[in-house]
Amino acid sequence: MKTNKKLSLLLITAFILFTILGALSHEAGHYLEAKSFGYEARISYASTHWDDKETREYINSVFLKHRDEILAKQKFTGSDTFYPIFKIYWRNNFYINVWGPLQTIFTGTMGFIFLLVYRKSFFASSQLLLNQWLLIFISLFWLRQPINFIILIFSYLINGTLSCKMDEAKIAEYVRLPQVSIIAITALIGITIISFVIFKFIPLPQRKTFIISGLIGGVVGFILWMYILGPIVLP
Repeated sequence: MKTNKKLSLLLITAFILFTILGALSHEAGHYLEAKSFGYEARISYASTHWDDKETREYINSVFLKHRDEILAKQKFTGSDTFYPIFKIYWRNNFYINVWGPLQTIFTGTMGFIFLLVYRKSFFASSQLLLNQWLLIFISLFWLRQPINFIILIFSYLINGTLSCKMDEAKIAEYVRLPQVSIIAITALIGITIISFVIFKFIPLPQRKTFIISGLIGGVVGFILWMYILGPIVLP
């Protein structure tokens, strides 16, 4: 199978744009949830920063005075006020962490559902149209999960420790699950969906071009946003 140079150029460009769009929409999930709780929030190129300064400073000051009692979940002077505030603060931060991955997964799932709805038009096509490619790329939001899992494994092999910075690792810690559990499960789901999309919805004459263009565009888009453009546009 030969690659289509014109299609390849268009797909590489699309992968670059959707890599950037995926990163921004993921952070927007964190940002919007933080703002819904009234927190100060700001989107950076690769992360979202949020804070409730007054509550944070109150919790820190009480924790310094009553660390042992709090860890043991015991009562102390002012505990009737502290524990409800801490519970709400903990819950809010949990939801903020969840909404980044949830937004990405929801978008990819909606794209995949629409692919299934319009599957007959895909199965009858030997060359996909623009609106069909759009649904393909929306479903590819699921790529974040297996890619992050691969990054996590490589990080572990290089550094000997698992990163706690990934959203899924934080969420797992919140709900007391093994650190890699959520990212591993969602990565498996993501691989299944993406494989199905590639081998069922992309016509054979365009499949090789798509895969090669995806590898090139995805890597270029990641480097461009994470190391060149992103730090300038959204430091």
